[in-house]
Amino acid sequence: MSKILFITEKTSFISEGIINHLKAQEFEVLTVKPDVTAISNFLKEGNENDEDAIDPEVAALLKQEDGTEGGGSAEDDKKDDIPRIFILYLQGEDNLMIDVLGYIRDLVEDRGIRFFVIGTQEELDEVIGKKADYVAQMYTRPVDLPGLIKTLQKEGEAVDKLKEFKSILIVDDDATALRSMKSLLATKYKILVANSGMNAITILAKNKVDLILLDFEMPIVNGPKVLEMIRSDPNTANIPVMFLTAKGDKRSIMEVLRFKPEKYLLKTMLPKDILDSIDEFFKTRR
Repeated sequence: MSKILFITEKTSFISEGIINHLKAQEFEVLTVKPDVTAISNFLKEGNENDEDAIDPEVAALLKQEDGTEGGGSAEDDKKDDIPRIFILYLQGEDNLMIDVLGYIRDLVEDRGIRFFVIGTQEELDEVIGKKADYVAQMYTRPVDLPGLIKTLQKEGEAVDKLKEFKSILIVDDDATALRSMKSLLATKYKILVANSGMNAITILAKNKVDLILLDFEMPIVNGPKVLEMIRSDPNTANIPVMFLTAKGDKRSIMEVLRFKPEKYLLKTMLPKDILDSIDEFFKTRR
């Protein structure tokens, strides 16, 4: 069942009708006011704005040895089960919503949220404008409900398919980087994590993954050595590997090119660009 976050200042007969139609099509609809704090609470972001804080979820991930996502607990599964589809229902709101729209735009870019807007043509022009490329689609009232539901069903199926069949192992000794990458990618993929090279090898012995994101500099066993170990094992030799690192100097790049990684991504890249690179990789392998 796909989750939808329905954002509206107040419920009305029309908005209730749309929500009831969505529920009849087996969508789980959560309603929230157009407020940044209220929306962020639904996404379980908690301490993510504190760069120095390591939340209990990440601590559990760093201690795991079996590679199960989030330590396999029900609480961790719930944290990953966030709404992937947002619908903003306008009812006379004005540009005072600029902070909310900016926040949602960041979520679209960083976490792969799909954003839809419903309103009168005047409301859409005034609040959203014509160059809002972060909006998946805008619907004028009265809403074409069959068309809206068909589109949302396709969106839900796409997210479910990616999450069900594609898994990524992130290998990084930095807890903050590990948490950030997991938050970015968990909107579309099943995520496993390892906080060391040897932990990664242990996880790969027990789990099949579709892609490995590998840090370059790690203590004891660094990224190139881990990649060499992966390539030398027949069971893991063909798993695609991308380096995700802060090291962009020519010497470092040349050191790993002989192992033929799929890509060499820099941590300084925008989150959207990292996500786009991974999405494109999977699209080309279909």
